[in-house]
Amino acid sequence: MTTNVPIIKLNNGQPFPAVGLGTFKGQSTDEELAKAVTLALDAGYRHFDTAYAYRTEAAVGKAVREHPTVPRDQVVVVSKLWQTFHRPDLVQPAFDRTMENLGLEYLDVYMMHWPMAWKFRGFEFDQLTIFEDGDVKCEDIDFVDTWRAMEDLVKIDGRVKSLGVSNFTIPMLEKLLASCDIVPAVHEFEIHPANPNEEMIEFCRKKGIAVSAYSPLANPGMFGKNSLLEDPRIVEMAEKYSLTPAQLALSWGITRGYAVIPKSATPSRIEQNIKLVKLSSEDVDAITKIGMENPAVVCNPRLAFGPSNNIFNK
Repeated sequence: MTTNVPIIKLNNGQPFPAVGLGTFKGQSTDEELAKAVTLALDAGYRHFDTAYAYRTEAAVGKAVREHPTVPRDQVVVVSKLWQTFHRPDLVQPAFDRTMENLGLEYLDVYMMHWPMAWKFRGFEFDQLTIFEDGDVKCEDIDFVDTWRAMEDLVKIDGRVKSLGVSNFTIPMLEKLLASCDIVPAVHEFEIHPANPNEEMIEFCRKKGIAVSAYSPLANPGMFGKNSLLEDPRIVEMAEKYSLTPAQLALSWGITRGYAVIPKSATPSRIEQNIKLVKLSSEDVDAITKIGMENPAVVCNPRLAFGPSNNIFNK
């Protein structure tokens, strides 16, 4: 096992470490999260994934700024624009708040968190996701117009190095690529053995868009035990590589050629999750086959946000 994390080269030449720490807040306090980021930096992580809606930008920024030995220019920080800020005139003020939260001079990757747009009600957390009769209603704002405003953060503002998207479909990416000046450098979406997303990975590869996998362990801490990691065949294969089942699932991801961003605030897991290996092609295929016996989607926007947001038709 090694902590020599592969570095993906983005389409604009910027480095993108293939193992990062996801910082979706869950039950962690700000202090616990800042400690987790500091521990991750000590362990060799150089990629941290946050978002305005996670309420973790401040903790991530503090840990990155205050680390005694890891300089800022060795760290990749990712954050995201929430759906209520899709109006082009709101992109800059939303980004300004992200940068204020982070306390950093620049942002490595700024992503559009989801392609759908919601009504702007304010910048406070309790104003970000407002349900009406079990549904967060969508606004008629084209994500291409939002993207063009994001491009100005690179062209004019200058504090963003790379732009990305998250949770897009292939037709959405095709539409964006036909209209954009800046091609997305990264697409972040859900990938794990029970949701291998092979078609999207191949599409992004052909278009020169790096892939970053959220919920690479199917988010067992949030949605209950992940039976895949307890499958005897997975346990046996992990033992063959001297890995934990979680390390095996993450190694499956980096062997397939994309970044993985597992979330954890547990010191032992943070240290384990960066010690990965390259798997044989036969074992990659075997893990995919086992995972697809019980296919699962962790983050379904229809279930999370209501029927107006059924962008995946699931």
